Amino acid sequence: MKKVIHRSSERALAFAVALHFAMPLYTVHANERTETLDVQTENINVEIDAAKEDAKYESQSTTIITADDIAKKQAKSVEDIIFSEVGVTRTVDAMGNVGVSIRGAEPRHTLIMVDGHPVLGDVAKYRGAGDEVMRLGAENIDRIEIIRGAASAKYGADAIGGVINIVTKAAGKKAALALNVEGLRAQDGKENTPFSNFFLRADAGTVGKLRLAAWGSKRDVLPVYAAQKGSSSWDSDFRSSLRYFGSIKNAGIQGEYDLGGQQVLQFSLGKELEDMNKKVKYSNEDEEPEQHLRREVKRDTYNLSYRGRKGKYDWVVDYNYGKRQENDIGILSLAKNTQYTGYNMLFTLNDVAHQQWHLNTKINAAINADHLLTFGFGYADEHGEGSRIQNAPTSYKKKIRPDDYDSNL
Repeated sequence: MKKVIHRSSERALAFAVALHFAMPLYTVHANERTETLDVQTENINVEIDAAKEDAKYESQSTTIITADDIAKKQAKSVEDIIFSEVGVTRTVDAMGNVGVSIRGAEPRHTLIMVDGHPVLGDVAKYRGAGDEVMRLGAENIDRIEIIRGAASAKYGADAIGGVINIVTKAAGKKAALALNVEGLRAQDGKENTPFSNFFLRADAGTVGKLRLAAWGSKRDVLPVYAAQKGSSSWDSDFRSSLRYFGSIKNAGIQGEYDLGGQQVLQFSLGKELEDMNKKVKYSNEDEEPEQHLRREVKRDTYNLSYRGRKGKYDWVVDYNYGKRQENDIGILSLAKNTQYTGYNMLFTLNDVAHQQWHLNTKINAAINADHLLTFGFGYADEHGEGSRIQNAPTSYKKKIRPDDYDSNL
């Protein structure tokens, strides 16, 4: 038997192997002989958020919620935004006051600021300032900064738990008008809870060296009911509310004047009115009185800021003044079986006046490309007084005739 060898197949296989190993060498030589080809494209713009970039260098865990983030959340107020963040929880005390707790710290250890200024809340620091986040609508917010963890070295003793800084929108460079109207009315019969939200903002744009913006809003804060439904001789649909609810009205004006030479003067004025209610009944027994609470709050705030930059220095001088007037009334109501008899007792009457002002100065000096020196000073003055009258040591009941009921009101 003769063995046949095909020489042509072996030569083809050897040529393929040699070509395989020679391809990289050929490619190298070809690249060496190829001239450089320049490709030109249009300008590529990369946008970054300055606040988010600065937050990367903070020692604490810092979250920046921008206006785009707020729009995606479709939030109605600040509380709809912050309480969905990790580590931030809502608290409600026995008096119906809302608190903000960061990483489990007490609400009084959370510093809440608006445009870098501490909000003017209740005189009692133990209540915190969580109610302040309810009065601010989401339409006029540029961003929210949340700092988790102790920040007392930078913000003072009130920032042991963390900081929430709400930055409002500055006056725009171009004329603009913004309007937002919302309404909701449940169609469930007796438990009909209406809701409305109105916001209007007008920017005048840049007129010479001045920029101005004005806004106004009216928004309803809905109640948060207790799980157990109570009963009442006055209202069969009575439900205990865990916090205050009602309407909040805001109005303000904001401006900026260019002084030239990288110097600017900023100012703002704001007024807020709250008309809130709270109803409490701790049991379903008819003998258990109902608590009808009403709270009226008026706030006035004034801010003036001078900012400048020259060479390696930049500075800011900030003045803030706030005044708050609160009137609380609480009535115990125990209804009887007829519409002419009843028992109402005034058990709390609070008339609180609270005011504060701050003056802060900060100077930054760029020592070199890697080091920045910051120094400054501040002064604050706070004053508060109130009645805090609770139910009297003795009380009495008086029976009246039905035909004399109107004259006894």
